Amino acid sequence: MFEDVDGPEQKTLLRLLIIVGIGLPILIEVVTFGSMMGHHLMGDTGGEAVPETPTAAESGASVGDPILESANVSARIDAASVVTADEGWRFTLTVNVTNTGSDPTAVRLDSVTTRSGETVADTASTGQLPVGDTDDVTKSWLLPPGERPGTVAVTVFVYPDGESVQSTQYTVALGDIPVSNR
Repeated sequence: MFEDVDGPEQKTLLRLLIIVGIGLPILIEVVTFGSMMGHHLMGDTGGEAVPETPTAAESGASVGDPILESANVSARIDAASVVTADEGWRFTLTVNVTNTGSDPTAVRLDSVTTRSGETVADTASTGQLPVGDTDDVTKSWLLPPGERPGTVAVTVFVYPDGESVQSTQYTVALGDIPVSNR
């Protein structure tokens, strides 16, 4: 096989071509396999860049936690989620409210303030709850892309004589709400 080759330079060139001919396909396969394993182990965002968000544990309410314990109402978070989308991050909150007072009450979810301080105003209310009744209030806010909810403003209305209304507003700090991309 090497009888045709004359001189040491030609033998070295032939060896170099053989090494490149075998080594280059092996190198390509190794790089491809490494890339596939990197996407598998680190996760793939499907080509969309999802901004990094702070992951430090925030002291605040999350699913199952009470957010109001007043003389008139008891309220706790039943469900909370943040879903990523192209137009922004959709934050959805469901609060279970029980009228524990002696007068009809209502609870309204007013606005959400993001961790960076931007407020998104939109409201949802339980409507008037008779004494002892329970109801859920659900609201969804479209936050700017990459923003997570920091606080939610909640207003409690009490109707002591059926005609007048007394309102008290609370700001509830929210903990880490799960973020998904579905």
